[in-house]
Amino acid sequence: MSLDEAIRVTAPAPVARRRSRHSATPPAQTALTLEQLRSFGAQPAAIAGDHAITFAELADRVANRIAARRTTQRHVEIIVARPDLDTIVEFLAALHLENPVALAPDEAAAAQLDARFGDTKPDDIHPDLALLMSTSGTTGTSKLVRLSKGAVTSNAIAIADYLELRSDDRAITSLPLHYCYGLSVLTSHLAVGASVVLTDAAVVDPCFWAAVDRWNVTGLAGVPYTFELLDRQRATGVERLAAPSLRYVTQAGGRLDPAAVDHLVCLGDQHNFDMFVMYGQTEATARMTYLDPDAARTWPGSIGRPIPGGSIELRPVQGAAPGIGEIVYSGPNVMMGYAASGDDLARGHEFDELSTGDLARFNAAGLLEIVGRANRIVKIHGLRTDLDQLEADLANCGITALCTGDDNGIVIARLDETTNSVAHDTDLLEATAQLVAIPPARLAAVSLPAWPRTLSGKIDLPSVTTAARSIQHASTDTDTTVQHAFELIVGPVNAPSTQTFASLGGDSFSYVEMSIRLEPLIGTLPSDWHLQSVSALTALAEDHEPSTSKRWTRLDTSVVIRALAIVLIVCTHMGLYRLPGGAHTLLLVLGYNVARFQLSSAGEPGRLRKVSTTIARVAVPTVAWIGTQMLLFGGYSLGALLLVNNYFGSAWRRDGRWEYWYFETFVQSMIVIGLLFAIPAVRRAERRTPFGFALVVVAVTLVFRFQIIELGDSYNSMFRPHMVACFIALGWAAQRARHVWQGLLVTGLLAVTSVGYFGQVDREWRIILLGTALIWLPTIPVPRLAARLIGVIAAASMHIFLIHWQVWPLFTPWLDRHVALAATVATGVAVWWVLDRLCSAARQQRSRALRRVSSGNDQAGSL
Repeated sequence: MSLDEAIRVTAPAPVARRRSRHSATPPAQTALTLEQLRSFGAQPAAIAGDHAITFAELADRVANRIAARRTTQRHVEIIVARPDLDTIVEFLAALHLENPVALAPDEAAAAQLDARFGDTKPDDIHPDLALLMSTSGTTGTSKLVRLSKGAVTSNAIAIADYLELRSDDRAITSLPLHYCYGLSVLTSHLAVGASVVLTDAAVVDPCFWAAVDRWNVTGLAGVPYTFELLDRQRATGVERLAAPSLRYVTQAGGRLDPAAVDHLVCLGDQHNFDMFVMYGQTEATARMTYLDPDAARTWPGSIGRPIPGGSIELRPVQGAAPGIGEIVYSGPNVMMGYAASGDDLARGHEFDELSTGDLARFNAAGLLEIVGRANRIVKIHGLRTDLDQLEADLANCGITALCTGDDNGIVIARLDETTNSVAHDTDLLEATAQLVAIPPARLAAVSLPAWPRTLSGKIDLPSVTTAARSIQHASTDTDTTVQHAFELIVGPVNAPSTQTFASLGGDSFSYVEMSIRLEPLIGTLPSDWHLQSVSALTALAEDHEPSTSKRWTRLDTSVVIRALAIVLIVCTHMGLYRLPGGAHTLLLVLGYNVARFQLSSAGEPGRLRKVSTTIARVAVPTVAWIGTQMLLFGGYSLGALLLVNNYFGSAWRRDGRWEYWYFETFVQSMIVIGLLFAIPAVRRAERRTPFGFALVVVAVTLVFRFQIIELGDSYNSMFRPHMVACFIALGWAAQRARHVWQGLLVTGLLAVTSVGYFGQVDREWRIILLGTALIWLPTIPVPRLAARLIGVIAAASMHIFLIHWQVWPLFTPWLDRHVALAATVATGVAVWWVLDRLCSAARQQRSRALRRVSSGNDQAGSL
């Protein structure tokens, strides 16, 4: 077929979908009006946190927002697009009032938009204009696409049509709303009465998948980087796409390798979801083509056929091979034009077709296949960056540089004739980062003594790329950074913009160690730092200015209690002072941290592996320590070695002794929790009502605490898991308490549980007071000079607890008992420090090995 014949393909009738599970909601004919929203009535429209809002309630909120407006004059509404209900209400209210909306990713970008469009007068706004969307990752001087309400509506309806969306579908905000793909997920679902789960959690965050599982999310949208992150987690044994509620997965925002498409289609067959590959640009509102799952099985390298209502023409390009032409799209979703300032908003429809700049051909099935680009535009994380424009923007900043790269990253290079070697260019990297909104990890900036040349005299771009990448990887091996700290404590960090301490498998032990390393870099840590991405923490570190003037800082209460409890334990066992209650307080902290770390990732398939890692942190050194003593001195039974002596010992101080009851309880309790949360129904119940579920657990454990049900004889009864589980459960409930009444209830239950448990008033009230602090005080002020000491003791608490029985008798014959206490604690800290450094070295070696592999892959496939 000749290109001269102006090849044109129109959208066929929708192909019948497999595994249809929908109600009979018809495709939308109009979209996003108040009347239509109300027509869906009591169906859920949006879900934020624990609350679902119906379409009728959403319509009422939009109407109330409209009624509260101070002016009815048309103006540009600049909205910071957050994944929350307020953003949706503002957006829909603006559409109803026919005010054009400019969506911004943050306040800084909103301020820039306001400076450009905020003073535009009503008469200077075209009546059809509805939306202003950024075309790429650039900021400040970037062009905005002018979209009409008809374009927004038609594209939403077309997407809903070919995905066969129905009212019982439910999407999740896996992509930002200021990005045209992310916004199209919202509009296409609302257009048919489907709902959207609102979350700012990243796709690697366990909280994201907890929401997928809890709310039965049916649709997931992703860009290539999304699936790259999921692939990395899959390599660790975590298959996110196995979520049973998923019915369709969509991909756009850049080319996905055909092998990756084929793999996702196979995963869809395995886990019962349909995989749609899509192609679009902001200039076409969102989508221009789609590849249905059946076609993807045979043609995974294709972008499919035009969306309903659209058409594609391939136009000849000089120098292109026969059969290859530039994609030119026509349809009602084509933009009105661009806007660089307020003067452009009065302009009408300037385009009825879109020249995409992408070169393509038709395959034997009549489906489109992209083969290259007609210009220098790369697409990273779904954001397009024009390399020519980037060079021009750098020149405007007084920097003469060369830009190259592809959809995996950008290399920026400039000449520095004063040097004789290739060097990492920090200033150039910072200047570029101000102009493009892509992660710094996808940028490599270098200065060169001379341009490498090919035999023909042209600049050798592959050589520039290779040099830049080698410098980039060499520099990251020696940096003392937040990411370096993560790799020392929890292992390799492959996606710093999305991975968090929780998603990397952090637990209560590594939490304390990480706190110690991060506090000097960041200062006082945010209460939710364990849920913030590595990149976000790095940004906090960059903004942190070390201060020596502050004498006080704040530490996480659980850290302070751990340090205090272990000192109370050693002090009591030495006979220095009688201050019992520390071990049972540590059980409260255990339950608190189980809820904070283990249950936060309870929905992922690899959760048992993470629980096993936590168990191993305790079981391995405990068994090794007991086994060593058995070999050298005897005195311990097989039950003690296997950490089951608390159930199989026959007397209080016989048959293997009782000293390690806490470690036995820890391991046995974590095994039970791990197995319990391997059951999907249990996971769903906990996510649906976290605090209510915790109360049920407390109620069950109190049955054993008050011996309504008795298990076994009375041997060591106060230290058996079924008896002390009430303290673990109360710590769990304390972490889940979000309201004052919930905190008061847990405090009361703690008092009821503790009073009379030991028959020792001082011990019981010590547990109550420390537990109350855990419930009500997120952090505790401590002298800055003491903060690190407290943190180190807390981090080493398990090792101190483990060895102190054998260590303190070595010091007491010749040291003052107070000094012996300090020496015992210091010995435990020393053991922890040595083992921690050995583990950190192993993790760092693994991180370096993975980076070397990644570097080799990058060089093999270009940046």
